[in-house]
Amino acid sequence: MSKVSTNNVSVQYAIETTIGVLPGSPLWQLMEPNDISSYGATITTVARRPISKDRGRRKGTVTNLESAPEFEGDLTLESMEDFSEGFVYAEFANVEFDLKSTGGEIPPPVASATTWTIESMSTLLGGKMQFVALGPWPLVHGKGYAESANNGLHQITVDPAPTDTTLTTDSTLVAETPSTNASLQYCGVRSAIGDLALTVSGSTATIVSAADITDWSTLGLLPGMQIHIGSDDGTGARQNMFDDGAGGDVYGFARIVSISGATMNLDKIDVKLSTTDASNATLVDIMFGRFARNVQVTDDADDTRYLERSYQFEVVYPDLGGAGVDEYEYAVGNMANSIEISIPLAEKATVSWGFVGTNVDDITATRKTNAASAVEPLRTVALNTSSNLVSITTDVISSVSDVCFKSLTFSIGNNASPEQCLGVLGASFINTGLFEVGIEGQMLFTNKAIVNAVKNNTTVTFAAIMANEDGAICIDIPTMTFGDGSREYPTDQSVLVNVTGATFKGTVYDHEVGITLLASVPTDRT
Repeated sequence: MSKVSTNNVSVQYAIETTIGVLPGSPLWQLMEPNDISSYGATITTVARRPISKDRGRRKGTVTNLESAPEFEGDLTLESMEDFSEGFVYAEFANVEFDLKSTGGEIPPPVASATTWTIESMSTLLGGKMQFVALGPWPLVHGKGYAESANNGLHQITVDPAPTDTTLTTDSTLVAETPSTNASLQYCGVRSAIGDLALTVSGSTATIVSAADITDWSTLGLLPGMQIHIGSDDGTGARQNMFDDGAGGDVYGFARIVSISGATMNLDKIDVKLSTTDASNATLVDIMFGRFARNVQVTDDADDTRYLERSYQFEVVYPDLGGAGVDEYEYAVGNMANSIEISIPLAEKATVSWGFVGTNVDDITATRKTNAASAVEPLRTVALNTSSNLVSITTDVISSVSDVCFKSLTFSIGNNASPEQCLGVLGASFINTGLFEVGIEGQMLFTNKAIVNAVKNNTTVTFAAIMANEDGAICIDIPTMTFGDGSREYPTDQSVLVNVTGATFKGTVYDHEVGITLLASVPTDRT
C-alpha cells in the first residue's frame, strides 16, 4: 500500500477569472510553503436521532462545507509578489513593468545580440518608458536567464516607439530561449550628467530635473512609493549616485511625498541620502518598481486599480492512487483574508496567508488544464532579519539609531467570510469587510516619546525595508496610532515596551498601506 509523505506534497495556485472559475488556459505557479496549516473541506453533518424502540441513530446528512486554506512560508520577493494584489484588493500600479506578455503570462522577453524581443511598447508600458537624446535612459533588469550576460542591469539606448517590439541595450546579450520563469523588468532611469539636482532639508528632500524629465508621474511614479537612488562603491548591483561635492557618495531609499512636474518631493530619506548634491555633475540612477496599496471600492478618475482577485489552489498527493498514480485536490473560489509577516530577532522572516474559499472539489486523478506545467518561483532567496533588514523607521523617535525593535509582526486583514444560500453546499459568495492593517512588536524603551505617543493618541508613520540580491520589499504605513505601551523589566536586561499599531486613512495619502517591490537594489549598502 502506498503512503503519502508530506515532504512530497506540492502546492500551486492559479488566478481565477471570476470567483470559482479558471480561465480557459490558466497559468499555474508553484508555491514554497513551509507548512500547510489548513486545507481541504471542513464538512458538517447532522445525524438523525428519532425516538424509536431500538434507541439508535439514523444516517445523518451533510449540511455545510467550509474551506479556508492557510499556508506559512519564508518571506521572499516571490512569495510577497504572489498575493499582494489579492490582499490589498488592488492591482499593482506599474504591473506592466514586468515585461512579459499581457497579464504576466509566458513567454518572457527573448535576448539576441543587443536587443530584447517583447510585445509592443504601447501594450506593455503605455508610454512610461521615457527617453530623450541624452537621457534619461530606461533601465531594465534581467533574472532567471541561463546566459549570465542577459541577467542584471541593462541600459536602454534607443528610444522605443509605441509599436516597437524590440529594446536595444548597451550590453552584449547572448541569444537564448528563456525558461518560463525568466524575468525582465523595467526598473528605473539613468539621468544625463548634470540633469538632476538633489536638495536636502532635514528629513525631506527634492529631486529636480533640469530638462529631461518634464513630469516624474509619466514614468509610473506615485506618492507613497519607495524609490532607491544610486549605491555605494562596493560590490553588488552597482548603481550611479549623487555626489556631495567633496568626494562623498549620496544614495539610499526614500519615499515619494508628491510630484509636481519635474520636481519630486521626498521624505523618509536614508541616512546616506542626507546631503545636498553640490556638484550636480554625475550620472544618477533612480530605481523604482511595482506598487500595491489599498484603493477605494468605487473606481474614479484618479484610480482604477480596485481588484477583487480570487485564487484556485492545487495540492498534489504523490502515489495516492497507487504506486505511480498521483491524485489532486483543488480548493476553489478563494479570496484573500489575512496575511501576517513575522520579523523575529536574528532569524528568517516568515509570512502566513489565510484565505476563505467557496468549495473544495473531490480528490481526483484528473489534473486541471496546464497544472502539469506550473511555473517555478524565481526570486526565492530568504530574507533574514539581520543583514537583509535595511531599516525600520517610525517618527515617534526622531533619531533612527534609537529605534530598536526586538520583534515585529505586520498584518493585513480583510474580514472575509463565506455567504451561504439555500440549496448550495459551500459558499455562494465571499463577503469582505473592513480593511485593517496593523503592527505588533516589542521595542527597547529608549525614549519616553514611545509611551507618550500611546497616551496622546499621536499620529505616527512607519516603514520597514528588506532587501537582498533578489530586490527589495518596502512596506510603508503613512498614518497610524500606537496602542498598548506596557513595559517589561527583565533582570539584567534593557526595559522593553510593547506596542501595537492600527492604521487609518490620513489626508496626505489615499491609502493605509503601500507595498513597493523593487527588482534591483544594491546588495552592498555600507
